[in-house]
Amino acid sequence: MKLDLDNIMKKYNVDRKLMKLKNNPSLFFEDFYKKKLNMVNNFRSMGNAEQSDEKTVDCALQRVAIAQEGTVFFERLKKICNEFKIDYMQGAGVDQWMYGIHIEKKDVNFFLKIIHEWLNSDDIYIKFKNENYTVDQFLKININDIKVFDILIKEQKGEGVKYCSYIHVMLWQKIENYSNEKIYTILEENKYIHRLREKKFKRMMQNHEYINTTNYALDFIHPIDIVYTWVDGDDIEWKKQKNKYQGKTEEIQENNAGRATSDERFRNRNELLYSLRSVELFAPFVRNIYIVTAGQKPEWLDISNPKVKVIDHSEIYKNIKFLPTFNSSGIETQLHHIEGLSEYFLYLNDDFMFADFCTPEDFFYANGKIKFFPSEARAYEDDIDETREEYLIADRNVINLIMKEYGLKNRFIMKHAPYPCKKSYLFELEKRYQSEFDTCASNRFRAKTDIRPIAFMQYNLGFVEGQAIPVDISNRYLALYKRNIKTQFNGVIKTRKYKTICINDVGIEPDSLEKINELAHNFLENYYSIKSQFEI
Repeated sequence: MKLDLDNIMKKYNVDRKLMKLKNNPSLFFEDFYKKKLNMVNNFRSMGNAEQSDEKTVDCALQRVAIAQEGTVFFERLKKICNEFKIDYMQGAGVDQWMYGIHIEKKDVNFFLKIIHEWLNSDDIYIKFKNENYTVDQFLKININDIKVFDILIKEQKGEGVKYCSYIHVMLWQKIENYSNEKIYTILEENKYIHRLREKKFKRMMQNHEYINTTNYALDFIHPIDIVYTWVDGDDIEWKKQKNKYQGKTEEIQENNAGRATSDERFRNRNELLYSLRSVELFAPFVRNIYIVTAGQKPEWLDISNPKVKVIDHSEIYKNIKFLPTFNSSGIETQLHHIEGLSEYFLYLNDDFMFADFCTPEDFFYANGKIKFFPSEARAYEDDIDETREEYLIADRNVINLIMKEYGLKNRFIMKHAPYPCKKSYLFELEKRYQSEFDTCASNRFRAKTDIRPIAFMQYNLGFVEGQAIPVDISNRYLALYKRNIKTQFNGVIKTRKYKTICINDVGIEPDSLEKINELAHNFLENYYSIKSQFEI
């Protein structure tokens, strides 16, 4: 049955406001909004009586890859801008996972009031100069200071944190007395665009056009996979095998020193579960995830997920007589053999985790050069003798190779952070140093004849050969043996300022193990409380 709105309105004496709503909804909302703004301004002029009820940011806010609510909000925002005739352009945000909207600076006050009156809620925030505000608080900012800000939309709530998607709001302004042509400029530096002539600017704004960012040379556009190495050190069959080979020959006992066979290298606290949660929250660029194991599988892992592939050592070792292996350096020599692995990939130990939003450019240059993250430590070869730990001796071996070929020394030891890798370069290194790769692969436990092709060689040699460039990344190394580890955990939770973290299992006294395990579990459950798609 079709309703006759005109007759209904007349019969029930519906006033002209609703008639206006029927005949001209845009004009109705514009009039309504202007009156509402007047009411708001009148209330504000009454003094400070309302300020005690003002909303405040009551928890941590952190950017995540998920953007369902942000997508809905962005569409609503554009629709309301259309209703109130605020012109805008789209796109060219900080990265491809962030929505971008561009408005004229003269419209920013009205734009903010629209957000306040039509889109405001307890789950909407503003970020400006690295400070978080409620919309109420942000309206008190002097708009003359504003060049750019972010709208934060809650996607999910964790323990003491709201995970948010971002909309990047960029302001434009006409340049006076710049040239004979009228020019508009963006007030924040943007890698895609800087200035537009007035005619082009007005047309793009009126048509709500997207700024063209396709095929841009400064964007890293290649697929990126992740490779994990993982072992369940509590698996009885695996333990039997490890014990068997530990005592099999005198050669193994003499050729290994330090902590090469200690349990801490193989202890499992389900770190991989939380690391995969961190991928889903903070690394949206990841294509596939390869988990390299000794025929094991985490019981919680959903292997039906198409993004996850469990790889047995036998699938990547060129010489399977070197198996079984308990040598992470030896496994490093074979990881680039994974079938289907992307040219650019990240290698992570299972205790490496993303702790804040990351993009490909955190790990690779757009021109294909790999980044690496040196710590303060250096492998000083003159102080590395046969009594030192195996990984240091392995690094000394590589330093000697570089010195022999180039007459140069490089000593960078990396942070405990994801290792950016280039598959073709690792194949090239394997071909050039086949003997060293094979010897390392044959060592079932860490040994004095090892090399570390990913964690040391590809960066120190790669720098000399123009393949790799040292940069920094915010990283927190959480060594569980430290007496103040609880304080360090709390600091990471409170600040949420690190892009990557590592929970390293080293040097824990046996009588402290149970307490440390509980602390680590509580930290991980707090920071990564949301179940990922990779879990059953």
